[in-house]
Amino acid sequence: MKMEEKSKYKIYIDSSDRNSTKLILLKIEKDKEVEILNKEGKIDIVSSIKEMLNKTNLSVNDVEIVSYNLGPGSFMGLRIGATVSNVFNWALGKIKTKDLDYPKYGAEPNITPPKKFKI
Repeated sequence: MKMEEKSKYKIYIDSSDRNSTKLILLKIEKDKEVEILNKEGKIDIVSSIKEMLNKTNLSVNDVEIVSYNLGPGSFMGLRIGATVSNVFNWALGKIKTKDLDYPKYGAEPNITPPKKFKI
């Protein structure tokens, strides 16, 4: 008797737009990925992942990998996507610290000095 293979899932994070984050839950099938759920807008990524997993009766252990948009895009947005993805994958033993992904910003960050406060 052949044992049935457990389905695999992937979560994709696109936080490259500073005003809107997109989160997609995908089922990994033979040669393709099929979208199961998505959520978009000004969302809390971690809470939204939890909601998606609860809604589909999945656990974090059912997720094969979390990937994210590497860029270019918003400096802070890309850092958030990279952090959530890397921590999730590392915590579940999917990657080692030497294999962490880093965003591709497309340009040097444009960081302005803080404005002086008058007291």
